[in-house]
Amino acid sequence: MLQNRSNNFIYALFNVESKHGRVKTKGSAEDQESKRKEREKKTKLYRLGIDRAFTKHQAGEYDEEALAITAQLLTANPDITTLWNIRREVLLHFRDVDQRTEGEIQDKMQGELRLIEQCFRANPKSYGGWHHRRWVLDNMPVPIWEQELALCSKFLELDERNFLCWDYRRFVVERSQVPAADEFEFSSQKILSNFSNYSSWHYRSRLLPCIYPDPMGKLPIEEKKHKEELELVQNAAFTDPNDQSPWFYQRWLLGRTLQPLMLSQVHIFRDLVCASLNHSITFTGNNSEMHLEITVEGQNFRTTWKSTNGQQYSHVWISSLPKELFLGDKSTVVVSLYRGTALVHYLSFKSEDLQASVKPQFSAGFSEGITSVLQDELDSCMKLLDLEPDSKWTLLTSVLLMQAIDRQKYQDDTFSKLSQLIRVDPHRSGYFRDLWSRYKMEYAIDKYSESKQNIDLSCLNLTSMYHCHYLSYVHTVDLSNNNLSCRSLPQLHPLQCCQVLKLENNNIESLRGMPTLMSLHILSLRSNIISSAEEVKFLQLCTHLSSVDLSDNPAAKDEMLQELVKTFLLSVKMLNMSPL
Repeated sequence: MLQNRSNNFIYALFNVESKHGRVKTKGSAEDQESKRKEREKKTKLYRLGIDRAFTKHQAGEYDEEALAITAQLLTANPDITTLWNIRREVLLHFRDVDQRTEGEIQDKMQGELRLIEQCFRANPKSYGGWHHRRWVLDNMPVPIWEQELALCSKFLELDERNFLCWDYRRFVVERSQVPAADEFEFSSQKILSNFSNYSSWHYRSRLLPCIYPDPMGKLPIEEKKHKEELELVQNAAFTDPNDQSPWFYQRWLLGRTLQPLMLSQVHIFRDLVCASLNHSITFTGNNSEMHLEITVEGQNFRTTWKSTNGQQYSHVWISSLPKELFLGDKSTVVVSLYRGTALVHYLSFKSEDLQASVKPQFSAGFSEGITSVLQDELDSCMKLLDLEPDSKWTLLTSVLLMQAIDRQKYQDDTFSKLSQLIRVDPHRSGYFRDLWSRYKMEYAIDKYSESKQNIDLSCLNLTSMYHCHYLSYVHTVDLSNNNLSCRSLPQLHPLQCCQVLKLENNNIESLRGMPTLMSLHILSLRSNIISSAEEVKFLQLCTHLSSVDLSDNPAAKDEMLQELVKTFLLSVKMLNMSPL
């Protein structure tokens, strides 16, 4: 009786368009009205089915009818997560409460796999369906991994870009311990059948480091295979220069190697010590293994560190010097970075010097053999650009190749190509301008002399700030005549020793996000687009400010500006180059 009611409901739900096998031709208006009524009827029945499924679930009726109703509902629309959840609860009830045999549960789980495959006919990219399939395999008494791997291959034949299927395949491979070499061969076949298969390229980048790890840890993969992959992707890229898939894979191959964690700069100012690292890390929280120690003449001092950006992770950290710490003119100061009890890196200096640093390295550091392959690829790019001068992927790749081969030699060509990219691809001009800013700052930091304690970053067309953690003890920073906006202000948090900051003639519309710069005395914001005098409130954390220049901003005309400065910026004595 129960099964008959369920079947009647299912028949009504999915056969509302049946016309007893006869085709009836109607006029357009009549036909549309008929379809509308059929849709309404089908929607009503679908809602009745949903209500029935939810009612049974709320009543705790975990039975075959619940499976039958949810199965038919999901076949029509496999994206209702709650229905998949109900099925999981029913199946667990069968196993844990009803104590069904292992064979019965195996049959039920295989039935689930068949149902999911049927649901994929409606939507092969159903998140709920693929998630439920993982759950079924994890709860099956005897998982059928080989069958699942074959199913993945079948679905990827139908749609090689089905990213959910690729993700599921990685799950199956991991659970069934398929050798990475076998999957590498599979990815090779997919790439050779279609160079545009981005998912295959991405999968390849995940497999290669497992099969061919670089023993030195400097490259994504070991050098010989790295050269082979560069040659392979070059052939793919030049088969269709407008296809982005191989270009993205090539970018992964050209990626700068991740430098080992180390201290970049350490310096003492006033009663504080500032430590800058080449990676953003945390020293807070119970799970942090990292910590810094200060040693003076062999005596250790463990201090509490605070990030300069107010976040859990940061490149730059400051700490108050211990009160009992006495720094004589000839004292040797050592700041050490530890992971647990293991020393990671340290910097030392005489207390009279107040600082120590490591010169940053922005070069890729490829071997001569790899560089030779890259040079061949760059030559090929240049030939292609002779034929297709506005090929954006070729232009961008040529920029990355030049930076990887010899940054100094190709400095002018790098910015020439970036200028062309901004013109050719205006929709991505923001990305290209930020890449421009990154390279400009790297070249400027290359030239920076620590003895001068000032850096000129003016007139560089900067739209964003990069590598500011290498400027933590600079006293004067000139960022005037750029294209910086208020989104760049939080990036200035490493400038803890900066006393003079020039931000004249930029596109700064607000001071929200201005970091705490405890050494800052003079701030010039002349010729920006700050409209409200209320913005000066965001400078309160810069407690040593003595001069603020807002000339040629709309806010400078606000008669409340002077009063607001006096109220909120108590240390300021000069406003717009005039005494308060």
